[in-house]
Amino acid sequence: MFEKTAKVALTALVAAGMSAAVAVPAEAAPKKAAKCHLGLWKTTGLKANISGKTPEGFKQDVDYKGMAGIKLKISPQRIVYDFTGSKKETIKGIGADGKPMEAWEQLTGVLYLPSKVTSDKKGLKGKIVTRNKKASGPATGMGMTIKPKKASWGDPWKVAAHAKIGHFDTPVVKAAKFACNPKKKTLRVVDVRKWATFTETVDMRFKLVRR
Repeated sequence: MFEKTAKVALTALVAAGMSAAVAVPAEAAPKKAAKCHLGLWKTTGLKANISGKTPEGFKQDVDYKGMAGIKLKISPQRIVYDFTGSKKETIKGIGADGKPMEAWEQLTGVLYLPSKVTSDKKGLKGKIVTRNKKASGPATGMGMTIKPKKASWGDPWKVAAHAKIGHFDTPVVKAAKFACNPKKKTLRVVDVRKWATFTETVDMRFKLVRR
């Protein structure tokens, strides 16, 4: 009975030239584009250099390169490294004793680094400042000197433990600047670290994996 009455009433309204209001769902607001630098990235490689004078008066000048395949996830308050499956880093130059040397280093596992990540509105340029004393995660490292004489660097070390005392393994940033290219989906991260009489410059290149 109610259904029939409703139909009669609606027919009367239409006949009188009145239109029935129909609720239309509001269109969803467009999703805000993520800043360029946020997301999961993968290294295509890095280059680094450490140079300076030792207390003994020798000039150390060592180049580092390699480590393609490191995954780096960047969010506003934390960065996460996954070194698993990444390539070795090769090391070559004049060592702390003033003599030619060669070595390699390999990292594996995951490292969590609480950080302050700031950028411009689109995330094209910015800075990553890590809170290294709060580093955590199971990531480990190992290495070996090849020249002038083969020598292991000993048991694997904890990458987080190194970071906590300010000993940053090459790809682990301290206060880095970055530049992001949204068209090419690439990221460049440069970190310049100084201690005593030494300067270390790290230059890493990344390709976007996903947002």
